[in-house]
Amino acid sequence: MDDAFFVREGPRLVATALTRGPWSNEHQHGGPPAALLAGAIERVGDEAAQFRLVRVTVEFLRPVPIAPLELSVEMVRAGKQAQRVGATLSAGGVEVARALGLRLRRQGLEVAERSAAPPLPHPDTLSPYRFSFFRHEVAYHTAIELRIARGTWAKGPVDGWMRPLFPLVRGEPTSAYERVLILADAESGVCPPLDPDRWTFLNPDLTVYFGREPRGEWLGLQITSEAHADGTGLAQSALSDLDGPFGRAAQSLVVAPRPP
Repeated sequence: MDDAFFVREGPRLVATALTRGPWSNEHQHGGPPAALLAGAIERVGDEAAQFRLVRVTVEFLRPVPIAPLELSVEMVRAGKQAQRVGATLSAGGVEVARALGLRLRRQGLEVAERSAAPPLPHPDTLSPYRFSFFRHEVAYHTAIELRIARGTWAKGPVDGWMRPLFPLVRGEPTSAYERVLILADAESGVCPPLDPDRWTFLNPDLTVYFGREPRGEWLGLQITSEAHADGTGLAQSALSDLDGPFGRAAQSLVVAPRPP
């Protein structure tokens, strides 16, 4: 049984079946590779602890195979207050995804933090919900937990809580930012813009803003999604944890009829 999304083997990260996405048994869900990119951006450099990740944009250049991946990261612009960091994932020498992150320097300010109650009912009061449109029995949907708080799946806006059930990389701690990226890419699956039995809605990108550092294992998403007659769409979420709201996420969507 797989016990993580990836296994590190030397310089490579080998994807397990838990990364498998809903549209093809050979390709990964976008969340786990997006989390690899965000984690690399978060940690790179001797000054990493002095900066905080505030935004990451992931571009999926082609389907990410369930295969060994090579991860690279570079400092694009190392400013005194703002740093821009790039990261790429390759499979067999072919670039499959890239990301650009923005990190801002931490400062100790005498500013009162706003406190806000979580906008959703506590996850302990809700029942687990299982996705129904994956092609394979073992895939991303078996590696995460979803609890719907408001709305009906595939019938309009949906609010819910999610958490990963396994670490991103075997034997390594998963950061709060990585947990968010694992899950935020699923927003269009939690709140489909159309019937997933008849339509696909792949996202070629994902952008997440962090107003503050996320906390804890649960991610709350208040999601809306839309699809249009020109074959495009948009999914977007307000993000929260058990301490309250902390960020936003959005995906562009490529909408098409689902093949038999």
